[in-house]
Amino acid sequence: MKEKKVTPYHHGNLKESLLETALEMVDTEGLEAITLRELTQRLGTSRSAVYRHFDSKETLIIGVIQKGYADLDLLFTPIFQDRTHSVAERFEMMGRAYLEFAIEHPNLYRLLFGENYRHEREEACDYKDENQATGLYALIGLLLEAQEEGIIAKIDPIVQAATVWASIHGLASLMIDGHLMMSDNFEEIYKYSQSVLLKGLL
Repeated sequence: MKEKKVTPYHHGNLKESLLETALEMVDTEGLEAITLRELTQRLGTSRSAVYRHFDSKETLIIGVIQKGYADLDLLFTPIFQDRTHSVAERFEMMGRAYLEFAIEHPNLYRLLFGENYRHEREEACDYKDENQATGLYALIGLLLEAQEEGIIAKIDPIVQAATVWASIHGLASLMIDGHLMMSDNFEEIYKYSQSVLLKGLL
């Protein structure tokens, strides 16, 4: 039986430790593994201490979702903004990073983008706020670069960003849910899908 991980924390950062531990539990064991009792045992703290930061399991999950989005932004934003690579290279790197994240963290990916907690996500995560969605706005910035270079059409970049995300998200979802058997020809499928997507944005 696998030994449960105990995550020590220092006075003053219990909230962050709770979020990090809960996110790790979702990632490795699934959403159903999270209980306040299990969290208190792993962190060696009390329920009353937990309730000072989160008044319910649901508010804790929302915090995990927000942290997950923030971590994704930290993954994608540097890729979009790295001008040592061409627009096309960054576009390819972005899609690959997104797919790798979904494959390596399917439970967390489903929490961030699945049906569960959809309404709560919409209330807690404002995609219109550039400070909250740095990855999205970095993608929009990359698309504007592509427009200026004549790689894609000069239309609303938000519409283009939604189209790009829908395409990559669909491929990722098919992969992690076993609807698309592509382990033997992943590279061919991925490169072709990226080529088709860029041509479709013309």
